[in-house]
Amino acid sequence: MVKHFDVIVVGAGLAGSAAALTMSRSGLNVCLIERATSPGEKNVTGGVLYGRVLDDLITDWQNKAPVERWIVKNGIGMITSKSLTLFQFETEDFYNPPYNSCTINRANFDLWLAQQAEEAGATLVTNTLVEDLIFKDGYVKGVKTQRPDGELEADIVICADGVNSLLAQKAGLRKKDISPHEVGIGIKEVLLLPIEKINERFGLEENQGSAYEFIGTFLNCVHGGAFLYTNKKTLSLGIVVNLGSLQKAAVQPSMLLEEFKGQPQIQKFIEGGTLVEYSAHMVPEIGLEMVPKLYGNGVMVAGDAAGFVVTNGFTFEGMNYALASGKAAGHTAVLAMKNGDVSAKALAAYQDKINESFIGKNLETYRKVYHVLGNPRLRQEYPQIIEEIAKELFLFDDKPRIKLAKMVRSVVGNKVSMWQVIRDGIDMWRYM
Repeated sequence: MVKHFDVIVVGAGLAGSAAALTMSRSGLNVCLIERATSPGEKNVTGGVLYGRVLDDLITDWQNKAPVERWIVKNGIGMITSKSLTLFQFETEDFYNPPYNSCTINRANFDLWLAQQAEEAGATLVTNTLVEDLIFKDGYVKGVKTQRPDGELEADIVICADGVNSLLAQKAGLRKKDISPHEVGIGIKEVLLLPIEKINERFGLEENQGSAYEFIGTFLNCVHGGAFLYTNKKTLSLGIVVNLGSLQKAAVQPSMLLEEFKGQPQIQKFIEGGTLVEYSAHMVPEIGLEMVPKLYGNGVMVAGDAAGFVVTNGFTFEGMNYALASGKAAGHTAVLAMKNGDVSAKALAAYQDKINESFIGKNLETYRKVYHVLGNPRLRQEYPQIIEEIAKELFLFDDKPRIKLAKMVRSVVGNKVSMWQVIRDGIDMWRYM
């Protein structure tokens, strides 16, 4: 006999578990399916979580969740082969409740969140691959797994199965295959270091943390960036680069990562670290242009599967969007089941929730930032210009100094035309 649930959630990442927790608390019979042996096992996020979205989902989560460190230092760096120019913001305000952000280990955090859903009544099924959807009379009515008795029925299926969501395609919500320019590949290393060394090198105390993002010449003109985050006893560092740009440049992402790690100022942070984890994964990159239709008869899509990742040029956000979209899908499912209507018309309320939330508004606000960040001068000429200007400002010799404006014009003029700088500046001002 085929097992029947009110809702099946495919993917026990942040979006899937948030949806399952929301629905189980409201009394729905929920099955949460994960292809890995444990939730979070296949996730690569660095990662920084902007956790305020959890406030109304889990009471006092700050003292319950497996948080690594609370971020008090945020920075953006421009790198050349010899220099690092770092813009950093530090405040003790971020070290006090309700906090701004934290670093997490996804294997630990995702497992914890899935367990919260289990405790609320959800059925967690791991090591199970969902291969297809079950359709009946134009409605999604369940899933087919790789198990011999692997058909499970439900009134609603929520697809939270990651960036390359085959289920969203099978449901007719995503009309085409994802192209290389729409996604990035993230490569992450986790390096083990003594807590004392981490705190000393990053100027931290107790469980304070730092989060830095970088661009620069190490990228070899490939569209992307690098990151370096502090955990309790480890550092997470890596790169996220556009797959289409990577193919065009004909370089290996591992080579770019080694270039980043070999930069002298980065070496000082990671020196002596022991590699304890290496992973790679695809991530959505182009924001609103990648978002598919979010609902259909008996089906919704959430998290990375919906393309819910936003960058404003200073932060890269995805985990809080996954949590918020999972909650929104869960609330929509609860109302639909209460009203006995799981049609696309009823589930369209999910789209309304997304549009009215920070997810939809930020996707619209920053919809063209991707194109600005694709400017190759951000990874070649501008880091070199910043380096030369800084050298002129801080170098002392026996030559007379020239005024700042004249010096900047001279340095910039040797790399990029002033008109090009103005055009690039206008684009950044308009879209970032």
